[in-house]
Amino acid sequence: MIDQKLGILQGQLPLLPGYIFKLDKAQSNERKSHAFDYCNGVAVFKGNAPGIGGKRLVGQDESKIHTSLDIYPHSENQGENVPAWVAFDRKVLRFYAYFQEAVHERREEKYRIRRVNIYFYLEDDSVHVSEPKTVNSGIPQGTLIRRHRIPKPNSKIDQHYIVSDFNIGHQVTFYSRTFMIVGCDEFTREFLSSIQITVPDNGEFPADPYETQRNELLGRMKATRPSIPNFSLKKFLENDRRVLRFYCVWDDTNSVFGDLRHMVVHYFLSDDTIEIRESIPANSGRESNALFLRRCKLPKRPHMKKVNADSGVENSNDYFTERDFMIGGVLHLYGRPFVICDCDEFTKSFYRENYGVSEFDPVKIDLYDEDAGVLPFFDAHTAALRAENSNGSTAEPNVTLIGNEPSHKKDFKKLILYDGVKLRYLACLKSNKQVDRDRKFVITYHLADDTISVFEPCSRNSGIIGGKFLEQRRIKKPITSKFYESSDFSIGADLIFYNHHFVVIGADDYAIKFMDVNPELFPAHKAKLT
Repeated sequence: MIDQKLGILQGQLPLLPGYIFKLDKAQSNERKSHAFDYCNGVAVFKGNAPGIGGKRLVGQDESKIHTSLDIYPHSENQGENVPAWVAFDRKVLRFYAYFQEAVHERREEKYRIRRVNIYFYLEDDSVHVSEPKTVNSGIPQGTLIRRHRIPKPNSKIDQHYIVSDFNIGHQVTFYSRTFMIVGCDEFTREFLSSIQITVPDNGEFPADPYETQRNELLGRMKATRPSIPNFSLKKFLENDRRVLRFYCVWDDTNSVFGDLRHMVVHYFLSDDTIEIRESIPANSGRESNALFLRRCKLPKRPHMKKVNADSGVENSNDYFTERDFMIGGVLHLYGRPFVICDCDEFTKSFYRENYGVSEFDPVKIDLYDEDAGVLPFFDAHTAALRAENSNGSTAEPNVTLIGNEPSHKKDFKKLILYDGVKLRYLACLKSNKQVDRDRKFVITYHLADDTISVFEPCSRNSGIIGGKFLEQRRIKKPITSKFYESSDFSIGADLIFYNHHFVVIGADDYAIKFMDVNPELFPAHKAKLT
């Protein structure tokens, strides 16, 4: 009402100093610009000077690049000459926008809606645009425009975007790409309201045709699973950190160097998993890795495969549970029999409360008495040595030895005299197959210890991989228990190595000369010469 009266009174008074009333209460700057000034002692004229308070006059062109500091009101505590990097320190406005990208390669879609976030930094009026990453989009997403001042299109003085150019419902064009702003965050809304910019409510992104089609397709592709109640969470909450402990023994004495192995089986009531740790005594000669089986569900029949069974449904009868553990019982864990000998006090109280078990007498297993006699392994090894020295007359048929062959008595005189002597013979296979008859082999006989090795040279385009055919070792003759010796080697001799029939067809010069000089070692070669 007062402003109307002042306006009427102002129209009746002349435009003279002292007769003009101040009607613009929001204007705090009353400075009057001047066009005449001195520069380096020379009078100059400044054209296009603004009006009072720095306002642009009617018909006056814009000659100054504006920043956000010109729009934001100055604080009473900071004063008017506060730099922008102090007034707008760590103040960032975030707008939600989108742009429409044309698609020419696909028939199913003509355009695609791409959602972006526009960040405006008030301290230097810089802008950066980023696109949130979408799973399986196939589009390189992330930072679309790095942070910098973006110039306005068709600006004569290179005016960049400032805070007043951004608002919901406005379109901004960055390098020929138009972005439509549809929303902002809460801080941006409060800041724009503080500088007297009305901010509409957030809008919605338009529907993307391809995304709509994709969501419908994924909705039809969802797998249907049976509605089976899952009590795992309830069981975990009730039995978390409740572990049953059993002391077991695994009798491994039937294997080589086997003995009684003491195990500790941990059964976790929260998820029915089992962990096995081995109790290794000091100076036992075994590695210190105590974990024998990592924590997992232990199947009762691990080698059986499920037929026509749903992979998402597990039968509790297929795995060991706490009902399968009892003192004196035997558990076959992956083919290894574990005898349950004892358990701890918590385990006893658990079975006493839940299953009514009252007897927990421990099982004692006697260890092998080392003072009782010689171990059976050494008896078998001694019997094998007797069998070799007596040409098999006292051999035991059911003797099991370590390795492929028992150790034999070495002739050290022969080893010293013929150390390093290697005789090489060329041989072929005696076979009904044409492929095997064309194969050639090099048989190397080591005279010092009567060992034999076989090597097959590589032949191009034969389809057979050459190389080492038989490692160096002593080889027994078929039917008899004797080993091959120097007397069995000569040109034309038949040699049978592990059901492979070789015929010697030649030898190198060194082998022929050595057999000529030592006829007593090679009687078959001497007979052929005579």
